[in-house]
This record gives sequence, structure tokens and C-alpha cells, in this order.
Amino acid sequence: MKRFLLLLLLGVLPLFAQGPKFYLSQTRADLGDAVFIILETEGSAQVRLIEKEWNGQGIKAVYWGTEENTTIVNFKVYRKKLIKYRLTASAPGRYSVPEIEVEVDGQKVASGMMALEISPRSSTTNKSSGFFSNRYFFSEETDGPEDGDLKVLFRTNKEQVWVGEPILGFFTLYYRNAIRPYIDRDFSSSIEFPYFRSEALSGINLLIPEQVIYEGIEFETAVYNKETFILTPLRKGEYSLGSTVFHLEGRQQSFFHMRSIKTIPSKIFVKDLPSPAPTGFKGAVGNFKISLEEYPKAAFLGEPFQFKLTISGNGNLSSIKDPLLSVCDPPCYPEITFLQTRQQRDFRELGPGEFGFYLNHSYYYSVLPKKEGIWKPEDLKFTFFNPGLGKYETVSLRFPDLEIGPSRPKQDIAPEDATSRGGSFLAVYILLSSLLIGAGIFAVLTLRKKYQAEVILKRLDLWIGSKRGFVLKHSVMTKGLPEEEASLLAGWKSETVPLTETYKSLGPSSRETLLRISRWLSDKIQKEESE
Repeated sequence: MKRFLLLLLLGVLPLFAQGPKFYLSQTRADLGDAVFIILETEGSAQVRLIEKEWNGQGIKAVYWGTEENTTIVNFKVYRKKLIKYRLTASAPGRYSVPEIEVEVDGQKVASGMMALEISPRSSTTNKSSGFFSNRYFFSEETDGPEDGDLKVLFRTNKEQVWVGEPILGFFTLYYRNAIRPYIDRDFSSSIEFPYFRSEALSGINLLIPEQVIYEGIEFETAVYNKETFILTPLRKGEYSLGSTVFHLEGRQQSFFHMRSIKTIPSKIFVKDLPSPAPTGFKGAVGNFKISLEEYPKAAFLGEPFQFKLTISGNGNLSSIKDPLLSVCDPPCYPEITFLQTRQQRDFRELGPGEFGFYLNHSYYYSVLPKKEGIWKPEDLKFTFFNPGLGKYETVSLRFPDLEIGPSRPKQDIAPEDATSRGGSFLAVYILLSSLLIGAGIFAVLTLRKKYQAEVILKRLDLWIGSKRGFVLKHSVMTKGLPEEEASLLAGWKSETVPLTETYKSLGPSSRETLLRISRWLSDKIQKEESE
């Protein structure tokens, strides 16, 4: 039995370890059905579109979008990215699918030869009775299901929340008298989340009941898994969330032409936090614990050492920048310097039916001992509001005693003779000359790079114009930019601050990413304008 389980495990893993591959969503379809040619890659792969549209004899492939999915097998997480092109044929027949090329991690991947058979759509409705009801079958001449049979609702996992308490939001299709239609959001229509901070997630698969009773009528349901949102309320009140527009289109024998429908928003009531708040409360909402890590066992006078504080749990820590020094006014530990914060999070099921981010925020500090003896800060108290209990809670952390020893003597420097001094002087002269020349070259290259970056960013700002948020994201995705990079650009583009100023406030890796995106878009736009 043990051998069998091992072979099964080894057989499953290769399914999720394959390289990029193309495949058809179906090889036979009726005229008008949605058929896709799909490129599947690893979730971490960098994908760039070479063309958005590929043409063949009587058939064409048009870029439709990118999806990211997460699968868990044997307690391991596998992420994959799906790049979709929709195939459209002019008439029934057998077609050779246009060969598509996509760049994956700098290498071109081709779809190769594929065939698709398109059948004529039946011009009459299915009039059979009995088990197969004709209520699901429509022809090109019929209107399909009534408007009241198709609804898109925005739903949240809670109807009442506290200010600062993150919740989960998602769109759900309710349909009846039809086979499940194709659904996609109109990215030119923004989503309304008044007084909520929102973050869009992808690749999160949610499950809900397949049938529900809505307004006294039974509907079938389907979650729109392309976008899931983490929403954080910023002020108390009653709000409607999720107003936007969706496109729906019938499939197979239940075909109907594309319709645009407005979503039904979700009503939610936001409660203010109890007043007065404790003195040490800095805005953390959730359920957390705090720990001390990388703390040394010994230290010496005048020699700095480091340690880190880690706050972990589920909730909202966006307002916590420094849990140790921010509670002191005036500064109570002049020998301590705050260095940086590293934030990690993992989207998971936090409890029965409750989903969200499990946070792990680490805060790094440096200490320069100024006297010998025992060094021991006061116990650290971290206060947060626990929405599950509806009250404030405080957790404490005790620092262990740390013995600060006397400063360690520096090594004696041996006296140099006259010969070595002369040689050292010459070596220092050559070294300084090299450094000055190198510094000059570096300064010239830096100024040139800075000027080129400003030119590219200003050019991109002019092209972006008034586009923001999801509109900007959709616009650059149509140019072929991957969804992940499109989301980054949409997040960096502010209403009032130009990209040149945003660039200065970013870290080194984010700066390189923004410049790479800007160069690629600039080249793409120039190429399109010249055609």
C-alpha cells in the first residue's frame, strides 16, 4: 500500500510541473459559441503578448484576457497563469487555428497546428418535451431569457462590520431559464466602494450553494472568480457596495446575444469603534499576537546589535508603522533606531466560512549600547480592537535581560617603515585617482539615466491622461501588458501626483519595474502610431 501511495504522489506532481502549453477549450462548437485557445504557464512566469490579434483563413484569434488560478495538491500550492485568445469563425466549416506566438520568460512559445470544427447553429428551437425542457433552448431569432432571469449581485461575507475590519467581497451571477452564460465585467465601468479601501485579488476560487431563493424565485448561481476584493471600511455609516456593469452572452443551445446589465449592490452597515479608545491604541483591528525574534544573548558597549518584533494574526495592520517607538512621546529609547518593516500575508480560510489575509509583519530595530550593565526595555504593550469580541485587547511582550559588556579593544596597528610609507602613498594616490575618475563616469551615467527615465515617464503620463484604476488597468492590458503589471501601474498612478514624483518615492526594485513597464508601453504606443 505504501508503494502505491508513493507512485500516486509521483504521478500527480508532474501534472503541475509542465512547461508552457497551448490547448483549445473545445475542438468542436456551434457557430457563435465562445471557443478559446489557451496558453497555460506557471504562475510566476513573465508573459508578454507579441500580438493581440492573429488572423487565419476565415478565422481569427483575439486576446481575451489573463487569469491566475491556485490549486492545492498534497498540501502543496501550485499556481498557473492562463492567457486566453477567443476564436471567431466567419462561417461553418473545418478551420486551421491561427498559429499564436507569446513570449514567456524571454522565450517565444508557439501554439503549433490545431484544428477546429464549426457546425451551423440550429435555426429552430428544441421542441422536445419530457425530461429535456425547451425552456433552455434558443435560436438566433429568439431573444433568450428575460432580463429578470439574469442578475449579477455583489456579495460580502458580512453584513455588519466595524471601522477598519477587512471583509471579503465578490460578484455572483444568478440565472434561470438558461444554461449558464458567459460573464465578464465591463472594465470601462468603475466599481463603487464608497468610503472603503479596496484591493482586488485573482485566482481565488470561492464556492457557494448552486441554487438559492432570491426574492421568492429559485436561481442557479455562479461566482465570478476573476476578481475577489478585500474591503476595509474607513468610516461609520450604511453603504451600497459593488455597483458596476457586466456583459453576459449565451452559450451552446442556450445562445443569446451579449447583454450589459447593472449589478445589484450589497448593503452593509459599518459600526464605529467604541469610545474612548485606550491610550496605546494605534488603529489595529483584528486578532493578533506579538513576539520577539533574533534577540542576542550578549552585547558590547559601542557595538550595535539588532532584533525584530513580529506581529501576526488576521485583520488590519495598515496603521502600525512602528509598534515600539511610536508609543513613546518624547522618545523613550534614544539608543534604539527603527530600521525597516517587512510585511508578509497569506490568503486563507481563517475560520468556518471566513476568508481573509493572515498577516505576519516584522519590524527591525538597531540598538547602540551607551553604558555597561543590564539593558532591558520596559514591557511592550500592543493594543488592538478585536471585532469578534467587540472590545479592545492588549497583549504584552517582556524583553529578557541583556548584559552589555565593556567595549572590546581595537587591534593595534603596526608602525610602518619609510619604505612602506612611500609605497602606501603611491598606492593611495593611484586609488584616489581611480575613484575620482570612476565617480565622474558614474555621475554622468546616473544623470543620463535619470533624464531618460523622466522623459519616458512624462511621455507615459501624457498617454494615460485621465485614465485611473480599473479603466487604466484594462487599457494597458489591451496593449498586451500582463494583468499583474497592469495592476501595479494602476496602483502607482495617482490622481494628482505625476509618475516622475511617484518614481522617486518607490524602492529600487519597484523603480526598475515601473521603468520597464513604461519603456515597453512607450515602444508599443510608438509602434502603433507609426503603422
